[in-house]
Amino acid sequence: MHSKINRKIRSLLAAALVTTVVITSLAGCGSNETQYTEGMRDGNDINTFETTEETKPTNTPTPTNSPTPTPSPTPSIPHMNMPEVDTTAPMFLSLPESVSIKVGNEFDIQRHIGYIDDCDSDVELQVEGEVDTSESGSYPLTLTLIDDAGNTKTGSMTVNVYVPSEGGGGGGGSSEHTTLAYSDFMARYPGDDIAYGIDVSRYQGDIDFEKVKAAGCEFVMLRAMIYNNGELGEDRKFEEYYADAKAAGLLIGVYYYSTDSNLEELHEHTDELLAVLADKELDLPVAFDWESWWNFQKYNMSIVDINNLFYEFAGIMEENGLSTILYSSKYYLEIIWEPANYDVWLAHYVRETSYEGDYTMWQTGSIGRIDGCNEDVDTNIMFKSRYPHLFGG
Repeated sequence: MHSKINRKIRSLLAAALVTTVVITSLAGCGSNETQYTEGMRDGNDINTFETTEETKPTNTPTPTNSPTPTPSPTPSIPHMNMPEVDTTAPMFLSLPESVSIKVGNEFDIQRHIGYIDDCDSDVELQVEGEVDTSESGSYPLTLTLIDDAGNTKTGSMTVNVYVPSEGGGGGGGSSEHTTLAYSDFMARYPGDDIAYGIDVSRYQGDIDFEKVKAAGCEFVMLRAMIYNNGELGEDRKFEEYYADAKAAGLLIGVYYYSTDSNLEELHEHTDELLAVLADKELDLPVAFDWESWWNFQKYNMSIVDINNLFYEFAGIMEENGLSTILYSSKYYLEIIWEPANYDVWLAHYVRETSYEGDYTMWQTGSIGRIDGCNEDVDTNIMFKSRYPHLFGG
């Protein structure tokens, strides 16, 4: 079923993609009128329907689809238009089989599910069944999504209302934390076209970038901006990280974690981002990192809308002499995003990715340990051939 939905969405969006129109607003389609997270592994974009179990070592990954890619966006900003006829049903992004609610607590269905439509930014949700949180028991619900064109998608969920046991109770399990030495990470992905990197934010604390480089790291993606209580501001370690990484001779890119849902927000926040980057020399692109998929409906965006938000961001970066890369997990790259000709930074925490799309960078995991940093780091590889001006060839 997932593959069928994916094929339909990819087919629809590919047919609707136009590459010569400059964006002025987010578009709808059909009959439409036109707990913050902090991004990367702190968000909810990673490991959806994927396993982190490791199997056999992989062969050296190679770039796909584009034998002679360029790191810069195309001169014309892409724009995703509405299809003439909307025949695609909405989809659930998250729909657990069951949820548990303590007796007496409030139950709000919108806090437990996520959904999206290709065109409709305000999908109707119909719920059959009732939940009485004053009494313990199991309450089955049938959920139906209806878009403006009348397309529907149905799912089910059971709400278990429970009385907590007295005295609490302990949990078992192991407290052992698995990590991966950076040298072992590098050994997994050998090849002349592979550059090794990390991405970091304030959570990594103090970092000795000289030691990081000596350990084999060649590039670093720094978080530039962060949301605190809904307000966007500069990551408090960014200036320090940038200066030290630059002094160590590492190639530097940045990422912008976004929860923007309209052009007004995007323009305001990119102005702040550009002010932070005004005196910085970047070697690598600015990554657009949108990953708040849980309860996505609260943002009132469709698939068309969020893709156009990304294209607008890329256009703004281009106008300011910066290139753009789209960061996302494999799952959402397959069902939501249409990167057009922009570079992709794939997040897929497995040894050997099954992602069939084109990508320039790959975030392979979040448990790397590298000399110079006392905390886990995200491990990344990059194809040197994508950036011949940096690596030659």
